[in-house]
Amino acid sequence: MVTETLLTNRKSSFLLAATKAISDETRIRILHILSFGAFSVNEIVEILGMGQSRISRHLKILIEAGLIGSRREGSLVYSFLPDEESNTLKFPIELTKLLLSYKEDLPSREKDQKMVHQILEAREKKSKSFFDGVAESWEKLQEETLHPKLYRSWILQELPLCENILDLGCGPGGLIPFLLNKAKHVTGVDNSSRMIENASIHFAKNPSVSLIQTPMEHLPLSSNSCDAVVASMVMHHISHPPTVLEEIARVLKPGGVLCIVDLEKHNAEYMRDNFADLWLGFETELFESWLSNAGFKVESIGEIQTESSFKILTIKATKE
Repeated sequence: MVTETLLTNRKSSFLLAATKAISDETRIRILHILSFGAFSVNEIVEILGMGQSRISRHLKILIEAGLIGSRREGSLVYSFLPDEESNTLKFPIELTKLLLSYKEDLPSREKDQKMVHQILEAREKKSKSFFDGVAESWEKLQEETLHPKLYRSWILQELPLCENILDLGCGPGGLIPFLLNKAKHVTGVDNSSRMIENASIHFAKNPSVSLIQTPMEHLPLSSNSCDAVVASMVMHHISHPPTVLEEIARVLKPGGVLCIVDLEKHNAEYMRDNFADLWLGFETELFESWLSNAGFKVESIGEIQTESSFKILTIKATKE
């Protein structure tokens, strides 16, 4: 009885805190901004053109009200909208959804959206510029840091024999020869034009391989067209992974397999500069939440040790 009373009081306090929090125009604007993905404090400061102390105060109020979450990536702190899978308090999420359903009427909507897109384009430009510059040496760089042989065997073990496999973030095509042992046709996509150019040197005349330069948030593929998708060491370079997972779910056939290989959460800040990483690895709980929201069932989660300080995260999921 006491526990039920405490729970009721806690929910009531969040209800009052949430409704009070959205009474401020700046905080409503922040919720709208975060609907496009996670942003650091400095990025929100740039978007809104306000002082950092002022923005930090607004973010603190929104966090305490359960309207937003935050996570630390090394020295940076990112704010984001929580999802229903990871938040037991439904009212703040439902309140945010209601507000965003009227986004056409939100204050400074067009101005904020323009600034958001500038930030996202700057992230993408930085990543694309980096990978264009290392296209010729990418395989060697990976061998020195991420040990692809260790996780390549896991990928091949988990993939079914099938018609079509999508290699997401294929780079210069190092994984494609192995994927051809599992599928009749492999489609490699990458955001970097130089990566695709290098892959084309080896596979342009192979009718079993298609190569496409494209943002991974907008795949030029038909819905339900792939039997399996491999995302090997690519998600930590993506600004908003949930959007990409939704796109993967769109192109996968029902029951199709998704194999993800990435880094576990770490604090190696130099990876931002050395490898243009946007994420310093991932916690399994976060990935599980994203996959569930995108319509996937997680089949297995594992860890591969390396000789370096990094641990490799492996996830197999199927489209429900």
